[in-house]
Amino acid sequence: MTLVTTWTTLKESGSGNLVLCVDFTETGRAEAGFPDLLAKMDYDGTFWHVSPPAVTPGSGVDGAAYVRSWMEPLKASGRKVHAVMGYCIGAVYAAELVDLLEKEQGEAPRLIVFDPEPTSLENIYFQFGKVFGILSSILNEEDVAETREAMDRPLQQEGVTVEGYAAELYAKFRDVGHRAFERAGLDPEYSEEMWGTFSAFLSFLTYADTLDPWEGWRRATAVSSNNPNNGLNRLRESGRGPVVAEELRFDKGHDVLLTDDEIARAVTKLLER
Repeated sequence: MTLVTTWTTLKESGSGNLVLCVDFTETGRAEAGFPDLLAKMDYDGTFWHVSPPAVTPGSGVDGAAYVRSWMEPLKASGRKVHAVMGYCIGAVYAAELVDLLEKEQGEAPRLIVFDPEPTSLENIYFQFGKVFGILSSILNEEDVAETREAMDRPLQQEGVTVEGYAAELYAKFRDVGHRAFERAGLDPEYSEEMWGTFSAFLSFLTYADTLDPWEGWRRATAVSSNNPNNGLNRLRESGRGPVVAEELRFDKGHDVLLTDDEIARAVTKLLER
């Protein structure tokens, strides 16, 4: 399978400072994204945002190959990366990219992570539930019951993997969604586009489980919210708190980390170091 990753330009500059942004925003989530952060920043640099491959969870794609595909456009550009920023689970990939880029360009880019946390079965459940909620208006009672059962049952079983859980959720929701879309008379082309985005999102969550970000995060600056259920706050509560080089804590919610004026100024200063 050929894996195709693209990097979308969020902001262009002639300064030569290239900053990579790692997040997944195509699902219409409520949390702010990197475009919101850039709108508040005054930094002379070019910013690229990743669009990872649209692969289906459980399709046999190797996690390492999934991430390596992110590097191909970067190598082809011939540009040196100044910094990598990652939000939530995107921070896992950001740490991996810094490691790969250090080997490629001989110098590690600065690593800035926002409420970083690894993926988990619970995270898949929560994120899937948000997408499920968005589409629930076109589902009937049977659809909802089937989907809820597929969400809840594996969490009560032993030995369930993140990839296996994501693959099962995708297969069930695709089946339920196909019936619902037909009833609603939605255009098949739109349906396929939606399923492509959904599979890319689940894969983004899934393949983070194949990476070990803990060592990479040791050299990161972490930007933390005040939400106990996100990022380093959640990890510390569970006794798994990683060591980061520096942590900037803000009395701000997780959903506004990438749109707050004070945080935008702090990130600008980090990039100017």
